[in-house]
Amino acid sequence: MKRTGWRFFVAARSLAGRVVLPFVLASCLALPARAATRPHYGGTLRVEMRARVNSLDPREWPADATAAAAAERLALLVFERLVRRDEGGQLQPALAIAWQHDAESKRWQFRLRAEVKFHDGTPLTAHRAAAALQPLLGNALRVSVSGEWLVIQSDRAVPDLPAELARGPYFIFHASQDGLAGTGAFRIAEWRPRSRLVLAANEGCWAGRPFVDSIAVEMGVSAAQQLMDLELGKADVVELLPEQVRRAAQSRARTWSSAPVELFALVFDARRPAAQDAGLRQAIALSIDRASIFNVLLQKQGEAAGGLLPQWLSGYAFLFSTAADSERAKQLRGKVSRAHPLSLVYDSDDALGRAVAERVAVNAREAGIAVQASGAGSPGTAEGDVRLVRLRLEAPEPRTALAALLAVLGQAEALPADAAAPEQLYAAERAVVESYRVVPVAHVMETYGLSSRVKNWMPRRWGGWRLEEAWVDTASPAAAGGEKP
Repeated sequence: MKRTGWRFFVAARSLAGRVVLPFVLASCLALPARAATRPHYGGTLRVEMRARVNSLDPREWPADATAAAAAERLALLVFERLVRRDEGGQLQPALAIAWQHDAESKRWQFRLRAEVKFHDGTPLTAHRAAAALQPLLGNALRVSVSGEWLVIQSDRAVPDLPAELARGPYFIFHASQDGLAGTGAFRIAEWRPRSRLVLAANEGCWAGRPFVDSIAVEMGVSAAQQLMDLELGKADVVELLPEQVRRAAQSRARTWSSAPVELFALVFDARRPAAQDAGLRQAIALSIDRASIFNVLLQKQGEAAGGLLPQWLSGYAFLFSTAADSERAKQLRGKVSRAHPLSLVYDSDDALGRAVAERVAVNAREAGIAVQASGAGSPGTAEGDVRLVRLRLEAPEPRTALAALLAVLGQAEALPADAAAPEQLYAAERAVVESYRVVPVAHVMETYGLSSRVKNWMPRRWGGWRLEEAWVDTASPAAAGGEKP
């Protein structure tokens, strides 16, 4: 389905549910009248990212939260889920146009969208969707087909099943001898694991063909190199560290930041003797100068964190203290009879993570606590008494986001299954924070630098990419650096 003009774009995308009409109209009004800035098809969007993604196969989803977030960013361009979230964070139809459940929420039925095809031309059916989902859902959930309905059955109540299916690895795919095919806006044209991904527009996408002909994603590019490539016109979309935002603005690059969507936190290993003393863990928590981390390291691109969820999402984050208390930290340290030196491990590929970890170690030493920060070769591969983790919120909805964070942090039992009210979520957070097994440090924004070629950049408040909506102005001066094939 080929778009022939801006008016058709509004109709097609609105019907598909991907763009809210007021946002489209606002963008239209903001566009100059000259033809060069009107939406058109063609061109390659050049994207660079720090992470190295090993696989796009949902069946090989990374256990590490940081790696999973990077894999999801790419997988969303190729695959689709049964359910998605709209700009307001509400659940909306995607490949499933309707769903229903029994009185106990143990049996769910999903009706699939008609006339959808995978990239290899295979029609989407309930049987094929069931074959994709069963290995992803595991034995606790049984997937079957009843007439035109895809059925998911559980022995226990799963009232949040649609919300679960709207995140994580639960993509619908078709496996064949030629590999995996999705139904998304782009199909895989070239794939070099951990290095390069080239995507081509899906001409038969049920929601309409994307504007760009292709997207070239370079992986494993350092933050410094990304900014340089943006300035030289060799990249269109790059990730920016907080300290790079000002320089990018000075070079007249456009920047965009999400709400704070990533959590930096210390996670103590309960198996390590040096991390057993609750007073020592509390002393470390009180020693952290979060204000300095926010003002200096984050360049105010986020917020200091006393709780797990940011203020914009929970509404109660202000109830958690973020103030340092070095004197109290020293008192608690003095009560520890034999305090072993602690090893603090961070992801050595994360420049910002390294800076935060080193500042935490300095703060601890100022309180008389011996902490040595060192980098791990890759996330989760090196053991330490305490790890600095960087976790992205998986949903713009408080309960789902908190449940996902607690699961990754090994604290899932802290959130009762029926907890939904803000006071219940707050109580669950407080129980975890006051154990000092997990010490929140900061919430960080997701920030991108954009070349002048990029038009219609409309990501959601909670970040991520929406590259199927973007188009490139090939007449822009930023194209002087040339496009990679």
